[in-house]
Parts: sequence; structure tokens; C-alpha cells
Amino acid sequence: MKKQDADIKIVRYVCMIIFLVFFGFRGYLDTDFMLYYPLYESTPVITDIRGITNFFSINADDFILKIEPGFKVLLVLLKSISPNYFLLQIVSSLIDVLFLNYFFKKYSPQYVLGFMMFCIFSGLIIEINLLRNSKAIFIFIYSLQFLKDRNPYKYFICNSIGLLFHSSAIFYFPLYFFLHKKLHPAFVWGIFVLGNVLYLGQIRFITPLVISLGNLLGGVYELMAEGYSKDSTYSSGYGITIGYLEKIIIFVLIYKFYSKIVECVNDERTVNIFFNLLFLFTSTYLLLSEFSVLIDRITTLFAVSYWILFPYLYATLERWAKMVFSCVLLLFGIYRIYKTNFIITRKYENILWSNPSISKAYYIANKHLEKILNPKKEH
Repeated sequence: MKKQDADIKIVRYVCMIIFLVFFGFRGYLDTDFMLYYPLYESTPVITDIRGITNFFSINADDFILKIEPGFKVLLVLLKSISPNYFLLQIVSSLIDVLFLNYFFKKYSPQYVLGFMMFCIFSGLIIEINLLRNSKAIFIFIYSLQFLKDRNPYKYFICNSIGLLFHSSAIFYFPLYFFLHKKLHPAFVWGIFVLGNVLYLGQIRFITPLVISLGNLLGGVYELMAEGYSKDSTYSSGYGITIGYLEKIIIFVLIYKFYSKIVECVNDERTVNIFFNLLFLFTSTYLLLSEFSVLIDRITTLFAVSYWILFPYLYATLERWAKMVFSCVLLLFGIYRIYKTNFIITRKYENILWSNPSISKAYYIANKHLEKILNPKKEH
């Protein structure tokens, strides 16, 4: 038994090291470095009192003012250790992998499969392009234990901390009141059918609601709502894609196995949490189809459901079915990662064996920015 536990620990450590080396020591990938590199360069060190005052001031440049205070604190601490921007990426990935290790140890019956699902479903984008969002997402993941145990104080404290890193954490607050419950099947399938009708019919109803909600909340939310609703780059729908078919099939398949998963896990409240996150993931994808930026940002908040429900599903299968499942998942995973990452700005470099150039990265990103913002939709 001790040898088995030691082997499991070795597997976990190997997964964490691979994750940290791959993501933490990456070069300048995708486009978010265009925001975070100059931000890190302009961040003051902890001994620069005047600089820190300006950095956290409400009179700061719009560029800096939009950054949440918790992330600013992290920037100041890291900049005080080293002026090298790559320290931010390394520490960011280290924080994330520690959260993921805790999460998969606690909830996933297949630790390695959990990491694989993370990479296939939204994880690459979360790590490479969502440095602030990722902290809110992983803090929410940590808070799920308090949601399950019905401890509102710890749950809301955790997500309030998440809110200090990214404003999207506001969407996690109302989940406390229903995420642990089994939703009535009529409600689930009713929303599912309605979502498909609105999606396939490309019926626009979200834009006025988004603008009204932004006006109600004010501040950064109002600016975001107005900006995104007026920009066709962010407010165009997706239409029927492989991604749409993928989500529909996965939703129906996993819901079909609900009873078997509950029987296998023997913890209905935990299963309900992840099933409801899957419901939110799928329904927001369908209902927000007219607002592509909302699909990208909000569905990512609930992608954690895939990371756990696939290992749950795998655990319920017979041996032969597990082999078929593994083969299909392998082929699908390769296809999905290829389709979502085979663009020039995601050409991988690692600082451990290469010397990435910031000027070259800027040149490539600026040259291909229009294609990046208006890709052929595969989501």
C-alpha cells in the first residue's frame, strides 16, 4: 500500500513539473503579453512609495486603472524580486498548478485524466492568455468545498478575493444558492431546447440586457458592456460549428450517465455541483451566441465541469468501453488542440532552451492581429 501511495505521488509530481515547465517557462505566446509585458515594465518596486501610490491611484492611466488591485499587489511583489517579466509567468503557473493539484486530488478519480481534460478544454487559453481570470477561476474551484459544506462566509470570502484579481468572479457569487442542488429535469431540458432554438435561429436578445446590466452596475462593467456591444468583432455569433456539435453531444451523453456517476462517486451533492456547472457552461454557450466575447469569457468560468465529469464518466465504464473512450478522446483531443492552437502567435518557445524576442513577438502579433480577432469560429 505504501509503494502504491508513493507511485501515485510520483505521478502527481511529474504532472506538476511538466505543467510548470511547459506553461511557466513559455515564451511570448498569443496576445496577452501585449498587455502584461508593458504593465510589468511599468510596475513599481515595493520601495518606490510614490510609484506605488500612483500605481494604485484612481487617477492612474486607464491602462493601469482597469487592472484589479489584487493582481497589482502580485505585480509589485514580483517586480520587487526581479524586473524580468518571465517571473510573472512562472509564478502565475506555479500558483495555478498548486490549485489544480489540490483540486484533482480532492475530486477526480483519474488524476492524470483531469490534467488532460484541462488542456483539451480551455486550459491552454486559461494559462497562456488569461493571467488574471485564471486566479479568479482557481480560487472559485478552491471555494467549492465551502459551497458543498454550506459555509457561506468562507465561500464568499474566497470569491471576494477572486474579485480582487478579475471582475468576472462576480458571476460566482449567486452560484452558492443553487449549485449543490439537483435541478429539475424539465427545467434543464427546457433551457437546453430553448437555447438551441435561439442559437440556431440566431435570435438577438442579449445585447440590450447586457447594456442594461452594465448601466446598472456602472464603472468598468458599463464600459465593457458598451464597448463590446458596439464592436462587431465581439458581438457576432458563431453559427453551427464542430464546437457546437461537440457541446451538444457531450451534454446529452453526460446527462444520460447521471445516475451511474452518482452511484460510482457516492456523493450526490458533489456530482450536482459539477453537473450544474456543465449546465451553465452549455446553456450560456447557447444563450449568449450573439455575443462571442461573452461565450469566450463566461463559458470559460464553468469549464471546470469538463475537467471532472469526464474522469467521472470514465470511472463508470466497463473495461472495453474505457478503451474505446480513451481512443476517441485521444483523437478528439489532438484535433481540438490542433484547431484551437495552430496559429502563428501560439508558436511555442521555452526560455529554458531558447531565447524569445519581445520585439519579434510584438511584430508577429501586430501583423496578424486582425486574423486573431476575427478567426474562423470553431468554438
